[in-house]
Amino acid sequence: MSFQKYLLLPQLLSYAVRAPRDPAKAWDRFWSGIRRTGNQGEVLWDTEDAREIEEVTKRVSSHFIPGLPVIDIGCGNGRFSRLLAARYSKVVGLDVSSHAIEKAREESAAIENLSFHVADISIPYALRWLTGELGEANVFMRGVLHVLDPKRRAIAVENMRGALGPRGVLYLSESSIDGDPLDHMVLQGATPTYLPEPMRKVVAAGVRPPSRFGDAEVREYFPGAAWEILESGPTVMYTLPLRTRDEIEALPSYFALARRRG
Repeated sequence: MSFQKYLLLPQLLSYAVRAPRDPAKAWDRFWSGIRRTGNQGEVLWDTEDAREIEEVTKRVSSHFIPGLPVIDIGCGNGRFSRLLAARYSKVVGLDVSSHAIEKAREESAAIENLSFHVADISIPYALRWLTGELGEANVFMRGVLHVLDPKRRAIAVENMRGALGPRGVLYLSESSIDGDPLDHMVLQGATPTYLPEPMRKVVAAGVRPPSRFGDAEVREYFPGAAWEILESGPTVMYTLPLRTRDEIEALPSYFALARRRG
């Protein structure tokens, strides 16, 4: 990307001065303004794209331990929680935003083996209460680590390690765009005078910009002494249209399936 990406800064700073500094408050601010979800909605990453759903289903079916419950971390409005609930006997969706959890419960009201709770995965021992209730579990995470700072990211990984227990398997997928957060935004259609509306909502809420999370980051946060990587590699996550009116965007991403050692 060229130096022109820095021309985005004045626009971003104008939002930043009004945004909350607490990440949890930023996420709740974002979800409090959401009225529509899905392909015709307002949530940047909440598409119903069959290509990603098919790939995710194939990967988790190959590695998740049958019979164990599933924890969906950063569940948002429960899109993937509902997908998992159709295949596993018990699914628990967690999100830092109470407004996201309200939305997830509304959209999932008829599903009996699915529940939702507010929890901040980036706080130490955040899942201890749930681990005591569920025992070991499979863990699903889509697009969370790439918006956490390094300290919160390490805490989140340790919390997930505890939730897995001896047999549980973790699936994660994160954006993996070369460059810094400004490069990420330019790739998704931002200009010095314009932010696509789904992106603008996230920025205006004060959510931390995404950073690259690929193979190097997996090796850093899931070292071989503590983790066994079962499968990993490039993938694609899909977002709402950003550069055209109706074309779903393919976001370069990275996935990994892992379980703890010891």
